[in-house]
Amino acid sequence: MGRNIIIFGVILIVLIGIAYLSFSNIQSLNGRKTVDLKGNKIQLEVSDSETEHQKGLSSRDNLAKDRGMLFTFAKPDLYSFWMKEMRFPIDIIFINNDKIVTIHHNVPAFMDTNKTPNLTIYAPKSPADKVIEINAGLAKEYEIKEGDTIKINP
Repeated sequence: MGRNIIIFGVILIVLIGIAYLSFSNIQSLNGRKTVDLKGNKIQLEVSDSETEHQKGLSSRDNLAKDRGMLFTFAKPDLYSFWMKEMRFPIDIIFINNDKIVTIHHNVPAFMDTNKTPNLTIYAPKSPADKVIEINAGLAKEYEIKEGDTIKINP
């Protein structure tokens, strides 16, 4: 009897572990969205918490051309960004609903070539509820402009 309880307990723990790992995989897949920027698909990693917003892309050395980060906010506001500890330049695209309200092009990394820290604050011209960060120069290359409508897909 005692041995059966131990075997049952081990099986139960294994099943709970498998269920946890499966759920974690589903969560990580749901943590990505895509956006079509004038025929160019970008996979977006979603940042939707205060902690994720603060970290952003700062721990990375680079970003693949077809990747970006999507910051989501509960309501439109004048959210500002800076490049603290960023290691590569980016374009910052502020969006309200599905309309681009501001683009900051070629925002330099935290330290520029003169070893001067970039502490500039980058904010939208009007309230935004989403921000997309992509590699520097892509907004111009893809001819993305303020006023354009974009759709972020699940």
